[in-house]
Parts: sequence; structure tokens; C-alpha cells
Amino acid sequence: MKIYIFRHAQKAMDFSGDPDLTTEGHNQASTLLDLVLKKEMPQPTQLWVSPRKRTHSTFRPLSEQFKLPLTNQEDLLEQHGDETLTVFRRRISKILEKASDAKDDVVFICSHYDWVIEAMSLIPSQTDLTDDRFQHWTPCQCVGFEVMSDGMYKFIELKRIST
Repeated sequence: MKIYIFRHAQKAMDFSGDPDLTTEGHNQASTLLDLVLKKEMPQPTQLWVSPRKRTHSTFRPLSEQFKLPLTNQEDLLEQHGDETLTVFRRRISKILEKASDAKDDVVFICSHYDWVIEAMSLIPSQTDLTDDRFQHWTPCQCVGFEVMSDGMYKFIELKRIST
């Protein structure tokens, strides 16, 4: 099984608390679909998103093309202001465990900068995921893993989706 973790595409600057994507962000989402159609990335079988508009919009082209639902996962939300790091890390671990249980699937996960950064420190891998190359996440950047039978995450690729 494979897991791809994405930071959402470029978000608009507004004060709504739940901004959508910019034009560039929508273009990044379309480019992501193009990469899958060209087989430069695997075709997802599940699309997991936080409840925020920007994660939905990032995966919407994939959802429409492959007739896959966008599955809301509350645990993919950013760290809450009153949430301790321990509780936040527990939420992230819960999602990673749940995704690892999807045996033959390709799970695409779309979350937020702080969630992705923290996930990199929790994922069991022989690759050093605390290395600098995993610490600077641009919009619509992703990392892919194959989950091995022993629960280790084998690093596949780190990719920036740009238009």
C-alpha cells in the first residue's frame, strides 16, 4: 500500500478563517491531476482531506476524474490553539495508523503545513525524515511512501507540484 501526504495547494489570503485556493492553487490542483493521468504519480484509491476548503479544492480534480469521494478527516486539521503538542501528535499518529490499515490502497492525504511537518517526525522510516529537505513545504508539495509489512514507511519520492 502507498500513502502520499500533501500540503494543500496555494491558499487565498482572506480573513474568513477558511480560505479557498488562489488561481495558482487551482492550477496546482489541475497539474496534480495531470501528473496522475500521465502516470508520473500513482492513481489514488482514497482521498482524505481536512474539513478546510483548501484541502477539498486541492483534491477536487482527482475526485471528479476518478469518481472518488473526498473523505473528511477531522484529525487532519491544523493544531488547535489550545491543543498540546502531545495531543496533536496523537491525532497525527491516529491518521497514519488508519491509513496504514488500507492494505492494497493508494491513500492521498491532504493537510496543512504544521500537520505535515509534525507527521515527518512521527513516521517510522529508514529515511531521515527530519532532514532539511523535508522541513520546507511549499504549497502542493507531497511525499510518497510504501508501507511495508513490518509497518516501516519506505520513502518513494518528494515532489513539488508547480505549474
